[in-house]
Amino acid sequence: MFRNNGDDSFRAYLTAGTENLDEILEAGSPFLTMMDDLDSFLNQYVSGPSVQIDNPIIHLMRTNARFLLMTGFRIGLTGHVSGIFPILRTALETACYALLMANDETLPEKWIGRHSSPEGLKACKNAFKKPIKDAQKLVDKHDPVLGTWMYALYESTIDFGAHPNAKTVTLHTRISFEEGMTRLENVGLYGVGNYEYEGGLLACVELGLATAMVLYMTICKVSPEAVQAIQALNDRKNELEDMIREKHLQD
Repeated sequence: MFRNNGDDSFRAYLTAGTENLDEILEAGSPFLTMMDDLDSFLNQYVSGPSVQIDNPIIHLMRTNARFLLMTGFRIGLTGHVSGIFPILRTALETACYALLMANDETLPEKWIGRHSSPEGLKACKNAFKKPIKDAQKLVDKHDPVLGTWMYALYESTIDFGAHPNAKTVTLHTRISFEEGMTRLENVGLYGVGNYEYEGGLLACVELGLATAMVLYMTICKVSPEAVQAIQALNDRKNELEDMIREKHLQD
């Protein structure tokens, strides 16, 4: 719900989301700090000006994934939990496409030719039939646990907002009975500090971390510093999980 003085218009939605964003920016948050650090990792090791461009198409995919993550983070900070998953799903999917391209030099040309002709469209579809599963196999070569985790996160985006299934639509629905009447509400924005609000931010950083890991696997030259940095980010993500559990889920 985002009603402001009884107003549930689009402008009220914008105002309520901006108020959430302003509040967390002013107060600070470990989720916000990790978002900053995830973006710094991408800028330093994946798509920033100091990263050597090996293939322009793959590098464009890296950059696009980074901006999609920033968009998803921003939506999450406004409190619109269900709205983050379509964006974050696309960010992770973009990273998976980039990983496939980095491991098959014929794929960038097929990808860029998708809109060139009916034949180009067919060739692109044939080349990327099961992109997430195929990317999982490549991640598995680094660590099967990471591959399973990445794929499970991708599937979870479908359940929680990136597809209009029953769970997605009803998860933020509230039904109450008052004086013989049924009251039906759908929560659009959650308030800062709310369990659902912080759960949405945790989803942002976890999907952001998975996307960053997959994107880094597209880089040919591995940096020990980058590996240490992403391990530190993973440790931070685990700490945030523990924080939510202790704050909201303990009796």
